[in-house]
Amino acid sequence: MAIVKDNIFTSGVSGTIGKKMTLRIRKGKTIVGVKRGPNSLPPTDEQLAVQSRFIDAATFAKNAILDPVMKAAYQKAAKGGQSAFNAAFRDAALPPVIKLIDTSAYKGQTGDIITISAQDVLPPVSVKVIVLSQAGAELESGDALQDDNKRYWKYTVTAANAAMTGTVIRVEATDVPGNKGSREIIIS
Repeated sequence: MAIVKDNIFTSGVSGTIGKKMTLRIRKGKTIVGVKRGPNSLPPTDEQLAVQSRFIDAATFAKNAILDPVMKAAYQKAAKGGQSAFNAAFRDAALPPVIKLIDTSAYKGQTGDIITISAQDVLPPVSVKVIVLSQAGAELESGDALQDDNKRYWKYTVTAANAAMTGTVIRVEATDVPGNKGSREIIIS
C-alpha cells in the first residue's frame, strides 16, 4: 500500500485499475494498494442482518418514490445533494428519535399534558405514551396528538397518579416505513 503525493492523474481518483490495483481516498489522501479479492469467509449473522435491513430499506425507497406524493415529501426532506430515494432510504434504515419528553406540566392529575419531541426524516405517523408505576404496572396508555405547528406531540393524561416518584413515562414513535423508536424517563 502506498500514499500518492502530488500526482495530477490520480488526485481524487478512486476505483480499480486493470484488475491489479485499487485507488482509495482516506482522509483526503489517495492510497494505492493491491486489488482485494473475494472474501472467503461466510458472512456472520450480524452481517446477514445488516444485508437484510439494507434490502428492506432499498425496497421501501423504490416503492416510496413511485408514489408522487411520497416522492415529493421525501424530496423536500432531502438534504444537500440527496435525492428523494436517498431520503426515503434513510427514513427506512433508521428509526425515529425521541428528542424530548417534557413532564414539567405533569403533576399526576387528569388533564395534565406531557410534551414530546420526536423526529425523523419525515415526521412520525404516531407517538404512543405509556405511563407505568414504580412497580412496572401500566397505569395508562394512549396516543399523543401533534400540536398546531406540527413540531411537538402532546399527550393528555387520562388517569390520576398519586404516587409520582418512580413513575416511568415510556414513549414509542412510529415512522412512515413502520420503524419504532422508544425512550423512557423516570420521574423523581
